[in-house]
Amino acid sequence: MNRSRSLTMALVVALVGMAAIPAAASATSGLAIDVDQRPNTGEAIVTVTYNDSAVENATVEVTAESAYAGNGTYTTDADGTLVLPEPNETVSVTVTTTADNTTATKEVDLVPRSAALSVSATQNDDGTATVTVTQYDEAIENATVAISAADAYSGNGTYATDADGTVTLPAPNQTVSLTIDASVNDATASTDLTAVPLAASLDVTVNQTEGGSAIITVTQYGDVVEGANVSIEADGDIAGTDTTDANGTVTLEQPEDDQTVTVTATDGTLTAETTAELTGTALDVSAAQTDDDVEVTVTDGESAVENATVEVEADGEYAGTGTYVTSADGTVVLPLPQENVTVTATATAEKETAETTADLSVEFVQQGPFGQAVSSFVSALQSAGFDGPPGAAISDFVTGNNPGNADDAPGQNDDEADDGTETAEASGQSGSAPGQSDDAPGREDDGNETDEASGQSGSAPGQSDDAPGREDDGNETDDDGPGANAGNGNGPPNASERGGPADDDVPETEDEDDETDAEDESADDADDEADSDDDDSRSGGSSGSPGNSGNAPGQN
Repeated sequence: MNRSRSLTMALVVALVGMAAIPAAASATSGLAIDVDQRPNTGEAIVTVTYNDSAVENATVEVTAESAYAGNGTYTTDADGTLVLPEPNETVSVTVTTTADNTTATKEVDLVPRSAALSVSATQNDDGTATVTVTQYDEAIENATVAISAADAYSGNGTYATDADGTVTLPAPNQTVSLTIDASVNDATASTDLTAVPLAASLDVTVNQTEGGSAIITVTQYGDVVEGANVSIEADGDIAGTDTTDANGTVTLEQPEDDQTVTVTATDGTLTAETTAELTGTALDVSAAQTDDDVEVTVTDGESAVENATVEVEADGEYAGTGTYVTSADGTVVLPLPQENVTVTATATAEKETAETTADLSVEFVQQGPFGQAVSSFVSALQSAGFDGPPGAAISDFVTGNNPGNADDAPGQNDDEADDGTETAEASGQSGSAPGQSDDAPGREDDGNETDEASGQSGSAPGQSDDAPGREDDGNETDDDGPGANAGNGNGPPNASERGGPADDDVPETEDEDDETDAEDESADDADDEADSDDDDSRSGGSSGSPGNSGNAPGQN
């Protein structure tokens, strides 16, 4: 019995609790707060519900950012409501409710009646005007509306709003400015309206967008007009008719040239007309050569054009010809030329076309080391997306631009070889290279051009008859150095053998002059023979070079 009685009491308590809070009150999604202000008093009604059912005895706390008489803690009545006083000024309040350990919060602005009254006025498509009065977003019936105009208007006077909170004013015969005052519940509100007669109610405007197209808009009393007929006349290639869409608009493409257009809109018996200046196509393309590459830039006005198509052509051999697409900054990077060439770049974007030409040259090769120029050319090929093996293009570039291949490069001889062909002599190998000219030391004037290196001719230092170790009798002997002739019947060594001036530098007697001439003739004959053997030898490689001649120290 005790157990049964205890169970009965528990069920009674549970049922009592359900009367105050629905069974699902613990679910936070079901608890809600609503706040509405009454137009006639300005008081705020707070309602707490759970799944649209009123919650009695719910605890409600009200807090405001500024001073407000309604701040405090409340408990909902049987309808789940409580009343907050009208504020003296607009104030933001936070309303928090708690029921069965569940919490809900709502933030709302409370407004005094004087600030809550609103009045508005619009014209209808028949020329009449409708005035609407609301308070706390609710239509106010029996609000007083006073109409006044500076000019003659049949609608001047005082009106009372109907159940919808509205007043209807007659259409004006001429454009007139109206002042509208509304009052109700100790609150007032005002607005102005420029009333336009029906015949002048249709309006058409033309606005050119940033992209270049033009938007024609047809309205009546500020409302868009669908299905209006639009006629376009221009001083250029834009002309035709169209019908406005659901937004009351017609779109015109940007003209190729600047245009003055006249647009006429018609809707029933109503007509409107306007004139507008349209800016023509602004697409532009330019090309410029730098030390590293060739850049093509496409712009529309002052804006870069991305994804524009660029066609590149040339009047000669150029690796950059082809079709490209501009990057985000409106550019295309092309390789440097291998020869002087004129290129034509044609850009296309959104049915607009622009063209430019540029003269490209290979002068950049002379502006820095050739290796750097080759590196720049390869980088430009890669940047331009060169399609195909780059080896041939790079080879042609090197062949055509290497400074060492130029006609005026060091070692390049403009004269034809004896066999009638042009040879590319390396620096120091041509007949005019230092040490190889006819005037160079050791070169004969007998008309035979030989390639004797410095120190190989009979007159070169160490090769003359009078040089140390040379015999005065015209025979070239391999003297072993100073004193080699001492005691051989020829007398003491001469001054040059002693380290003094050479024989050629001291006065000679007539006998010595004759002997010297004979020695010179013998030396010349020997030199001619040596020159014949050494024509194809390199400098220092012949038997006449220092260390290889029979007269050199240690040579017999």
